[in-house]
Amino acid sequence: MRRIAFMTSLSADMMRRLRHFGDFVTVPLAIVIFAGLAGLDRLPLMLAGIAAWTLLEYLVHRFVFHIHSQGRRLHQLHHDNPSDPDAERSSLTTPLLALPVGFLLIGAAGLEDGSAIFAGLLSGYLVFIVVHYAVHRWPIGPNSWLYSAKIRHLTHHHLENCNFGVTTIFWDIVFRTHARAVGGHIRSEAG
Repeated sequence: MRRIAFMTSLSADMMRRLRHFGDFVTVPLAIVIFAGLAGLDRLPLMLAGIAAWTLLEYLVHRFVFHIHSQGRRLHQLHHDNPSDPDAERSSLTTPLLALPVGFLLIGAAGLEDGSAIFAGLLSGYLVFIVVHYAVHRWPIGPNSWLYSAKIRHLTHHHLENCNFGVTTIFWDIVFRTHARAVGGHIRSEAG
């Protein structure tokens, strides 16, 4: 009986880890595959894909996760429990969302160009999940290059109507949703 309980516990723990950390393995592998299909001469398209990711990240976070009712409901779990890995997105959903995008890009732009753009989007997503994981779980001091990202993101968790970009501040500045802490107070262009 103990063996069954141990195996069940081990299996549940393994699934939890796979659900949470699977992207840290599968996304880099997919990037290598699609970048290989694209070739080095399509590096500018990969960079365009990374830039497109930053806008997509901002728009999805702002409008899907903070305005659309279903997305907001799911995302609120993360805001209520920001350090709980079970309250975050699941690695198991990444292929369901990413593969149709990849197929559309390859169908529309051709194998090499579509693969390059898709590899860029996946690279941007990888940076996002690493930065988001770090700002919630790593001890980041003021001398770290991640410190400003952490402060921006924690400000977002405090106010929720600003700082929607995790990997970059650029789109928050463009769309005037940037807020920053100054002298213990938060100053926001978002109101």
